[in-house]
Amino acid sequence: MSDESKPPDRPSLIERLSYPPSEKHEADRHSVVLLLSRKTVARAARLAVPVLPYATALGVTFAQLRRHRFARMGALLVALIAMVGLFAELLAGERPLICNYDSHIYILPALSKKSSPFQSTVEYEAKRSPSDWAVFPLVRHAPETEDHAAAFLPPMRGDHVLGTDGQGRDVFARLVFGARTAFTAGFVGMLAFAIIGVVLGATAGFFGGLVDAFVTRLIEVLSAVPSLVLVLVVQALLPQASTYTLVFAIVLTRWTEVARLVRVEVHKVIGQDYVLAARALGVSEWRILRRHVMPNAIAPAIVAGTFGIATIVLIESSLGFLRVGLPKDTASWGEMLSQGRLRFDAWWLMAFPGLCVFLTVASLNLVGEALRDALDPRLRDAAASHDREPKRSS
Repeated sequence: MSDESKPPDRPSLIERLSYPPSEKHEADRHSVVLLLSRKTVARAARLAVPVLPYATALGVTFAQLRRHRFARMGALLVALIAMVGLFAELLAGERPLICNYDSHIYILPALSKKSSPFQSTVEYEAKRSPSDWAVFPLVRHAPETEDHAAAFLPPMRGDHVLGTDGQGRDVFARLVFGARTAFTAGFVGMLAFAIIGVVLGATAGFFGGLVDAFVTRLIEVLSAVPSLVLVLVVQALLPQASTYTLVFAIVLTRWTEVARLVRVEVHKVIGQDYVLAARALGVSEWRILRRHVMPNAIAPAIVAGTFGIATIVLIESSLGFLRVGLPKDTASWGEMLSQGRLRFDAWWLMAFPGLCVFLTVASLNLVGEALRDALDPRLRDAAASHDREPKRSS
């Protein structure tokens, strides 16, 4: 067969897409694109690849957290305990929530002693007129009010729902205000040491040299001593103990973990191609650190901050158990556990605060593990592939 009688070769896909625009060639172009799209969708459906409709990494992270059942349960429990501590005066206290006294209506006087027309239930009963009325919290006992005649009352005895301690103070009121003490120290301390750790770790990892050497040696020195011992030393050097001095002592000793993690992540990120391209374009070092390095190195700090709250709650409870670091009248779960240690027959002093500490720490650890899995692409892809695997029938 001669060359003239041979049928013309069919143009390849690249040649068909590179034709000059015309009606015929434009129709071929659309048909090829449609064919490729159908093949892509069919292959994705065959492989059961999930298509995430989230445009940002933050959206992917929240999607992973929503699919984590135990993380949802832990987050809800942490939020519940935090809300209990935040609105502690609405649950336990001697001052009313709203009252009509001497022809005036007072709203939420329980939140401030200055705005309260009376300071206790006894004073209200003595001064009220028949036309006065008041709405009190769920438990009408303040956490610091002592009644030695009602010491070590078991639960559901009188108007004490969860019993009393050795000084006759209501256990429910001290549990509620103890949640405020624990979460105030936990969240404030976490924010403070996370900021310090991120700044020092990122600066050391990005600039290196003497700055890196100084920060690294400082991290090694502080990490060599147990955190509880350092907190006790710092508390002993301060003139007066309070919740804020406790937070200050914890921050000085806990920032090292965040700084170490961020420093390592920054070392990994600065060798990436997009950082080298930004430097080649003449972008300033501070802009590279702020716009390109930190958003990709901040994930370990978020996870460490979540676990750090649980650690601070344990440290605060340990100091309360040793009865150091906090003022005498401050409600603390650890102080209640210390009283239960002296009286084994008062089981409620060990059971209720111990359960609060356990649930808080366990819930925070569940949320931290879920955040770690969601923010780490390798763990996230492993979890996704595990979910896609068909379950074997037994």
